[in-house]
Amino acid sequence: MRSTIAAGLFVFSVALVSPGEVSAETRAIGHEVTGAARELRNSLPDEQREKVSYGFDDPERFDLRLAPFLLEGLEMADMDGVSKVRLGALLEASLGPVGRRKADEIRNLEAEVIRTEPWYAAPFTGLLGIRGAEGYFLSLYGNPSEGGTWGYRFDGHHLSVNVTSVGGAISATPLFFGAQPREIPEGGVGGPVGLRVLGEEEDRARELYDSLDSSQRQKATLALELGRGLFVGAGERVPPDLAPAGIAASDLRPEQRVLLARLLEAYFQNVAEPVAESERARLEEAGPGAVHFAWAGSTRPGAKIYYRIHGPTVLIEFDNTEDDAEHIHALWRDPSGDFGQNLLLQHYESAHDSDSH
Repeated sequence: MRSTIAAGLFVFSVALVSPGEVSAETRAIGHEVTGAARELRNSLPDEQREKVSYGFDDPERFDLRLAPFLLEGLEMADMDGVSKVRLGALLEASLGPVGRRKADEIRNLEAEVIRTEPWYAAPFTGLLGIRGAEGYFLSLYGNPSEGGTWGYRFDGHHLSVNVTSVGGAISATPLFFGAQPREIPEGGVGGPVGLRVLGEEEDRARELYDSLDSSQRQKATLALELGRGLFVGAGERVPPDLAPAGIAASDLRPEQRVLLARLLEAYFQNVAEPVAESERARLEEAGPGAVHFAWAGSTRPGAKIYYRIHGPTVLIEFDNTEDDAEHIHALWRDPSGDFGQNLLLQHYESAHDSDSH
């Protein structure tokens, strides 16, 4: 279900379920994701199953690197054909068809990275996890069980999928997608010429910034800092004292709020639809007018840019300020609790309420 806008406000089409509850659709996705993870784990030989398995509370679960250094878990390159198919099913269940496609395209871009920077293919880069489209690592945290608490991570160069399941509800943040290059050039490999894996994420933001008048731009514009100087990036949690930057959605005209909602959808579509629906409901509950949009850089396509969307339940960053604007990092986080921590809090509060009756 895609979002709609009414009366110039964010009004998402959501199921009549409060953010703290788990809808039937979300439970169905939770069931599918759990089943896919269980089938994948069971397809692995004992040695690989041991390598992929961690306790749910292992600190490794929170290690959001955003760089392929000394990655842990089981490398995709070491899986057999059956396990790779089941890994694909797990990613599709979690990310939906759009997110799964982008994840595959991001991995395939490794061929172009190796073509343009041959040192990536050197033997020592096995330590970095840069070994082409299958140089990505899977880790399972806890036991994938119906109604239980468990999670998984699949990450490597320019991809970090972090999914947590708590009592049938699914969290999919942090979610990191990157792209190098921004667009596959003539003579490039890893996909069709002209492919821009994160094109919607870039173009919809530029469309929103272009729509701002001069006074709005004064509020929205940040000074460009190269080398990801603006990027909040990794860490177990979003810094609680991080103040929203830029222009508030409440200061946008109705048609501009539509553009902001479309930009958010470029990210929400990268997860399974019931998970996206839950995120829309949480944003609506928290107050979408409090969402801020900030931009740094030129509006010329292909120029170095950075933008941020920051609200009570969402922090999205898009950075393309390195390597002649051919090296994108796009990260979606939840300020109220990444890695399913918001779900765990709700779960514990619900259990406490039940015990008190």
